[in-house]
Amino acid sequence: MINPTSHHKNMNSQDWSRCVLTAFDLAGIKNLAASGKASSVMMNLHSHAVGKINHGLELHSHGYVWNDSVLLLSYMTEPNWSKRNFFAELDGFRTSLQNACGMPVYGISVQGRAFPQDTLASAIFNGQIALQPRAIVLKTSSWAMANCFLIEKALGNKHRADWYIDSRITVGANLPTPFASEEVDLLPRDESRIVHMFKGSIYPIE
Repeated sequence: MINPTSHHKNMNSQDWSRCVLTAFDLAGIKNLAASGKASSVMMNLHSHAVGKINHGLELHSHGYVWNDSVLLLSYMTEPNWSKRNFFAELDGFRTSLQNACGMPVYGISVQGRAFPQDTLASAIFNGQIALQPRAIVLKTSSWAMANCFLIEKALGNKHRADWYIDSRITVGANLPTPFASEEVDLLPRDESRIVHMFKGSIYPIE
């Protein structure tokens, strides 16, 4: 019998892929719930986001859509990666979501490492009772994913920004000047990290 704990003990830092996660949410969707408009807006979000993820967003590897949220995963963290192209892609995606939904969308970008893909979980799918897996492990699973929600909780209501971006990925990106910056204690060690906040487009400046 396989001991799942022994599998995880053998994993080292090389198993954890460096990544950037970006979470998008519709701002004010709850205000439309009573009228019934929220459902159609979220369906527009789903349709548009799925199309973009499947046929565009070349600098991102995976995307997930649920309710009024979209989560993107990129492994573009090497020293020679083009931050200009990366942020231009994110900025264009956010703009297209807003146009499709007719309401504001805000984004939160965090650098981190994705949890290793569990080979034991893959083996469990052998002999599954459905044509497709009924349990899906998000490839975005990471402390970075949790930190997206921590940043939203700590800064969202206070600043109402369009973008909240981990300072570790803004260096050398030539982004516009943030209107505010704050430290947030992030996982896994509760270390303070500066988060820059922006209004409107973050398309890199020349």
